Amino acid sequence: MGLQFVIGRSGSGKTDWMISEIKKRILDDPEGQPIIYLVPEQMSFLSEYELAADDDLGGTIRAQVYSFTRLAWRVLQEEGGMSRQHITPAGRNILIRKIIEENREELSVFSKAADKTGFVSTVEGMLTEFRQYLITPDDMVEHLRSVPAALADKLNDLQKIYTEFDQALVDKYTDSEDYMRLLAEMIVKSDYIRESTIYIDGFHSFTPQEHDVIRVLMDIAQHVTISLTTDRSFRHDDPDDTELFRLTGRTYHDLYENAIEAGIDIKDDIVIQGHKRQKNESLIHLETQFDKRPANTHESSSGLTIMQAAGRRAEIEGAAREIRRLARVENYRYKQIALLIRNGEEYRSIIETVFDDYNIPFFIDQKRPMLNHPLIELIRSSLEVIGGKWRYEAIFRAVKTDLLFPFDEPRENVRRRMDLLENYVLAHGIYGDRWTNGERWTYRRYMGLEFTSVAQTDEERAFEIQLNEMKEVVSTPLYRLERRLKHAKNALECCRSLYQFIEDLNIPEKIEQLSIEAEERGELAAAAQHNQAWDAVIGMLDEFAEVAGDEQMNAKKFASVLNAGLEALEFSIVPPAADQVIVANPERSRLAGIEAAFVVGMNDGVFPSRQMEDGILDDEERTALIAAGMNVAPGSKTRLLDEEFVAYRTVTIPASRLYISWPIADSEGKSLQPSPYIKRLRELFGGLNEQLLANDPADLQPKEQLEYIGYPEPTLSYLTSQLQLKKRGYPLHSFWWDTYNVYMESPLKRKAGLVLDSLYYENKTNVLKPQTGIDLYGTDMIASVSRMETFHSCPFSHFARHGLKLRDRLVYRLEAPDIGDLFHGALKWIAEEVEKRGMKWPELTLEQCRTFAKSAVEELAPKLQNRILMSSNRYSYIQHKLEQIIARASTVLSDQAKVSGFSPLGIELAFGPRSELPPLVFHLKNGARMSLAGRIDRVDKAEGNNDTYLRVIDYKSGSRDVDMTEIYYGFAMQMLTYLDIVLTNSSILTGKEARPGGVLYFHVHNPYLNTKKFMTIEEIEKEIMKSFRMKGLVLGEDEAIHLMDEQLETGDSLIIPAGFKKDGTLTARSKTVDDDSFGTMRRHVRKLYEDAGNDIVSGAVDITPYRYNKKTPCTFCSYRQVCQFDDTLDENSYRLIRPHKNEEIIQKMKENGDDGIV
Repeated sequence: MGLQFVIGRSGSGKTDWMISEIKKRILDDPEGQPIIYLVPEQMSFLSEYELAADDDLGGTIRAQVYSFTRLAWRVLQEEGGMSRQHITPAGRNILIRKIIEENREELSVFSKAADKTGFVSTVEGMLTEFRQYLITPDDMVEHLRSVPAALADKLNDLQKIYTEFDQALVDKYTDSEDYMRLLAEMIVKSDYIRESTIYIDGFHSFTPQEHDVIRVLMDIAQHVTISLTTDRSFRHDDPDDTELFRLTGRTYHDLYENAIEAGIDIKDDIVIQGHKRQKNESLIHLETQFDKRPANTHESSSGLTIMQAAGRRAEIEGAAREIRRLARVENYRYKQIALLIRNGEEYRSIIETVFDDYNIPFFIDQKRPMLNHPLIELIRSSLEVIGGKWRYEAIFRAVKTDLLFPFDEPRENVRRRMDLLENYVLAHGIYGDRWTNGERWTYRRYMGLEFTSVAQTDEERAFEIQLNEMKEVVSTPLYRLERRLKHAKNALECCRSLYQFIEDLNIPEKIEQLSIEAEERGELAAAAQHNQAWDAVIGMLDEFAEVAGDEQMNAKKFASVLNAGLEALEFSIVPPAADQVIVANPERSRLAGIEAAFVVGMNDGVFPSRQMEDGILDDEERTALIAAGMNVAPGSKTRLLDEEFVAYRTVTIPASRLYISWPIADSEGKSLQPSPYIKRLRELFGGLNEQLLANDPADLQPKEQLEYIGYPEPTLSYLTSQLQLKKRGYPLHSFWWDTYNVYMESPLKRKAGLVLDSLYYENKTNVLKPQTGIDLYGTDMIASVSRMETFHSCPFSHFARHGLKLRDRLVYRLEAPDIGDLFHGALKWIAEEVEKRGMKWPELTLEQCRTFAKSAVEELAPKLQNRILMSSNRYSYIQHKLEQIIARASTVLSDQAKVSGFSPLGIELAFGPRSELPPLVFHLKNGARMSLAGRIDRVDKAEGNNDTYLRVIDYKSGSRDVDMTEIYYGFAMQMLTYLDIVLTNSSILTGKEARPGGVLYFHVHNPYLNTKKFMTIEEIEKEIMKSFRMKGLVLGEDEAIHLMDEQLETGDSLIIPAGFKKDGTLTARSKTVDDDSFGTMRRHVRKLYEDAGNDIVSGAVDITPYRYNKKTPCTFCSYRQVCQFDDTLDENSYRLIRPHKNEEIIQKMKENGDDGIV
């Protein structure tokens, strides 16, 4: 029935005084009245250990350590109140989601936001705040009229949810906030409390609920002693907002006022002075002067080091090196060292990697959600499969948990098969009932219009059997779950359906197996997490059934409500060992016995923290509620006032050594500024010890470089980088050679040798052995034009694709090659149909072209890319647009035919072994033979006065032109090759020798005319014809040109790239060459094929891409990650190609080529 404050600055010894008082009372009367030591949850274990490990006490039952929650359990077990079922945070989330779903139509603000991930947890946090701050639904109704309309709408939604939530809990469930309310009510009945002396330690503030409990404790218990970190009493005044101890001062004042109001006897404060914790003069000076303006400067800074790091990894590596030194040289225990960090999400993965490299045991005091555990992911993804029409992403999220298939064979084998299944599903766009309709999936290795009539091989048939077996493994359990949920009538039956799904998959045995495997690997924390996840899921399903068992619920609502519960599940973190570095957030954790602390990430925006408005209410709304009389939690602006206190507590944690560091850049290279407290430290200490933590020790002085030599794993990495610099001509200090010698004479010699071999690595390839070339390509090679163009563009790309047979993963989407295939196929179909019906191209009408185009696409669409054009409304629209393009192209081809003496001789004309035309054959150096095969889109013929002309036309879905430079270097040999084939075999095609007419690209498209002036129909048609003017090269003779455009007199042709001036000569824009030049180009292209073939069989696999007019094959190369080409390396450089005039190219071809006849 009394109150006393124990006050003092950080490190003065308040906790030691409390522990000492408790021990003294126990020693004076071991069996006396109870003593309660009330501390924050994070501090309870250390406090219990402190009392239990005391040799003088030898153990005690008189004193007990409690948190508020544990004290509530103790009192309620004694006095009653524990009969109601406890509801966990996951259970609260389930209940809130259920309430939102049932009342969605009545919610004016939250109805749309309710589906966002994390929204339910945000609402749960808001309701928890209301309960902690003693706000009832009725209180909220009272304030609706006194706040702005927008806030009133939000408050009204919250009030509806809160009311339903309270009604669901009443007389049935108890949560953590209920324990506090019941504790405040039941204390008066508790003889245990009435007889107790209570010490409250480690708190800086209390919620209104906790204030209520303390108010009753002060009234009922024998005596209450409360410690607070502050330098003065606040009995008669509130602290100023700028005071360092504003937070604890406000707490002191509120407790004092409550005690006065309750008539509690208040004793004089016990003021603890001095520095019991800090053993170092610099740390003592830092504590005493931290909030002084102006501050005294201390010349010595021993025990205090500030470090500027090049990046976060360099920062953590620097801390790791110093931690190893402290443990090795100064005999620190790891448990005496703390790594303090506020933005843990930026550092966690770095800490885990670096500390493992340095073999530093550590424990991260941060709760982790269970969402990424395989079991949780299996449940979430499986429900998403059912609710999301069996889409690829959800199915394979479930597959990749490994829990869908049996554990009776090595998981790696199953994963490989599942990878093949995933490839198939991606390539064929499988989703929805294609998983469950019972139809067998078929497999063909090659897809495309040209393979639709090819018979299935035995290899394809065997894989098809395996494919369907894998499909059943995945789909059967998911389909059973879908059927059960479909027939479930309420939440209880939904829970049973999910539990049966788990049982059918033998999940308990699999989780146990995963836990055993983790233990065998020494991963004790991971083993415990597997068991925790299982217990949490089963507990949550029981809780779900209890909370909402009789509620009618379909699968979609069940998944939504269950997900809300899963989001709240967290792993219980227990330190797996006693001696380990603690990684903690200084704002939340309570640390004791720390000799050395590393404060990392001391950047602006972190210290002080850049306060963000979070939750449902923003700062302005909180201010409005407080003004209206609702006592809600402080907003971000108020929290900002306490940032100085957070920083003060952080730097006063260690007893002997304090290291403060900050990175100057983040992982993306963006600049980061140091915290303002760095400037403050420089003001406080004259000779401050400042260090630079570099990514590479080469940037440092020799003495500083020595600090990077220590633990074997990271040192080997540093040694490698230093030797690499030595190779480039930079100086190397002798101790790095000494380090090298140590590795060469140690058990790590083999590993070090493998790593150091990288010093001699050059990113270039070796020539293949002759037998390897034969094994890869054979002695009778069938080559295509595009393959040889690939080789000339970059030999390694050819090797990767045609030697190693590497391929991009096929994905079900319509891409440029598919559209090109459709255009070629459709135009071929139309040409065949025209011929079949005895019609002629010049006679086709616009309507006939449209009809043919529609029929052609309807015929070909089911054969294209697994019926992709028929897979969705979007693709149906694309199919319609493609029909329009083909109709337009057909119309233009008909119009061109009307004024042309050329007519189609062959469509999709094949050449090669067993084709209509024989291949070009090349006999190579090693006795191998290379045959060139392919297919020519269209060959046209025209009869002149004395000569027959042949021209080649290639259909392109994009604009393309002939580039003589690209022909010369072998990057674009297609058109000259096709011309060579048809001229070489002209006697087969025409019965006589023929001359070259030209090589032309026809752009298949539907042009868009952009004009600002009015145009007549004739003008529009003319512009359209211009847009379809073919590009390429034509024979520069009048007869040939007039045969291609019989209407051409003067000016430029609308059909071909040629025109005449008034004097009858060719215009400057004409793209023409003479007959002799065509022959020269044909000979040169043949030589290119022969050279490429010889290089291929000789084992050429060089990484030598070209660069021409800012164009390089690397831009769209699938093998960039394989070859690792880097033009900053000496051994990697582009072949720089400069453009040449056509006349220059022809001359170079003549100079370098064979003068023989083709």
